[in-house]
Amino acid sequence: MLTLNWNAVILPGFIVFEGLDGAGTTTQAHELVRFLTDTGSQAEFTCEPTDYLTGTTIRQLLVGPEVAQPWTLALLFAADRHEHLERPGTGIRARCREGVTVVSDRYLFSSIAYQGAFVASAAVEQLNHGFPLPEHLIFIDTPQDEASRRLAGRGTRDTLEQNDVQVRVAARYRAVVDAFAQQSAMMVHTIDGTQSRERVFQDILQALQLETG
Repeated sequence: MLTLNWNAVILPGFIVFEGLDGAGTTTQAHELVRFLTDTGSQAEFTCEPTDYLTGTTIRQLLVGPEVAQPWTLALLFAADRHEHLERPGTGIRARCREGVTVVSDRYLFSSIAYQGAFVASAAVEQLNHGFPLPEHLIFIDTPQDEASRRLAGRGTRDTLEQNDVQVRVAARYRAVVDAFAQQSAMMVHTIDGTQSRERVFQDILQALQLETG
């Protein structure tokens, strides 16, 4: 198990979805925002990489033809995350302060899992150490072969979605989530991603103790 040196504050109202590419994090994050909005809460979807210039730069590098080094990507992801959190008015901190539940598809855990698999893990952890943790982390645990099968229908994949990367990252992702579950005050929920989309969402609502009516 990873040993973390992590004593970050928890950001109330912030929920993060994590999982391998193809696990269904984007679908479930959108579904949760719809549920919260329909039941009278203020909720917003967001994601990493963001739609800011920092995020679009990452997306461009991931699809090529120019290839960025793993440490360069780790630095860019951290810079994009800082903008994501701190941008006045629209950043995660600002929206949470206003009482909005912010639901993000990916956050720092992806960086530790993905970039940490290709460069020194401790360096990636240190790079992200100052960022707050979400109130809830929802990890959709999907076997790599199943996630890869789902990705096969998407057409072109970026460099992080390739099978060799996913195989290398899969076990590490679970180790990262388990470490945070045991070594932080954040609430971590692991959901079986092999179930139907509807069953996964019901498990998410139950984990968050949300009433379904």
